[in-house]
Amino acid sequence: MQTWFTRNLLVLCFGMAVSSTAVAQMDAYRVYVEPDGWSIGTNFGLSDLWGDVGTKSFVSHYTNSGYFDRVAFMGGMFGRYTVHPCFGIRFAANIGSVFATDKWNKDLAEVATTQGDDPVQRYLRSQDAKAYMAEGTVLFEFTPRRRNPDGKKAKKPGQPFIGAGLGFFHFTPYSTVGSSGKWVETYNLNLEGQGWGEDYPKQYSRWQPCIPLVIGYRWDIGQHLNLGIEYMYRMTFTDYLDGVSGKYVDPKAFKLHLSEQEAFIAQQVADKQPYFNNDLPNAPGNLRGNKDNNDGYSTLSITLYYKVLTRNRTWWRYGK
Repeated sequence: MQTWFTRNLLVLCFGMAVSSTAVAQMDAYRVYVEPDGWSIGTNFGLSDLWGDVGTKSFVSHYTNSGYFDRVAFMGGMFGRYTVHPCFGIRFAANIGSVFATDKWNKDLAEVATTQGDDPVQRYLRSQDAKAYMAEGTVLFEFTPRRRNPDGKKAKKPGQPFIGAGLGFFHFTPYSTVGSSGKWVETYNLNLEGQGWGEDYPKQYSRWQPCIPLVIGYRWDIGQHLNLGIEYMYRMTFTDYLDGVSGKYVDPKAFKLHLSEQEAFIAQQVADKQPYFNNDLPNAPGNLRGNKDNNDGYSTLSITLYYKVLTRNRTWWRYGK
């Protein structure tokens, strides 16, 4: 009996040792190269509005002295399926807000040489905008250094990646009333006469498609966890994220199409220049924005996702 017990104990120990070695080798491979399977994750970070309101250039958007006085955020959850170590599909849902203001042009306006310079004109316009956002996206991610899972670069824990996809979002635009600082929803105020007839722009929808583009870098931090940082820009097909697109309308038109209270508010939202710069109201037909350039929005986010189960299937190795 003792001999049987000893023999079986040795067999069991040997089996456990072999199994542990195999698992350790498999884990070492998994840490850096992802087998196919699902992950669940979250993302959160700064969000930005790119439209007619705000600065013209990317650099001045982030470097002006007033940018961090008011920042916006967006975040959410996602599921990710790895088809191959170099290719994954991400399904995401996010909520948050975006913000922009013409006050960000103050620094450049103060050093401008003429009143006609773009930063001066934007600063004098004195518009501001924010929008509450909810979006769903499908993103196709490509990790170039993992095209060959057996290569040295593929097994490094840190990996750059790029991606593109399709999305759909809903937004609710807001702006302030005159110089009061009070925010009001602008969709039903028809600030540029949207939907009033042939001489005015068509009414826009707050449900819109988008094309997300992303570039980022992430690190495997163990068998299951991955941490990353990414910049994602969404190309849209609307110019009304910030409520500014075309021309100023005649203030009398607000009274013809809106209630008395709404018309009173709409006038103060549509043309803020007199409230901040002691100027006369803009003449009907003057440019309020540039309708030829659609708006966009972006996020600079931290991501964290968890690789579900052991994910030990590697279809690209089958048959080898």
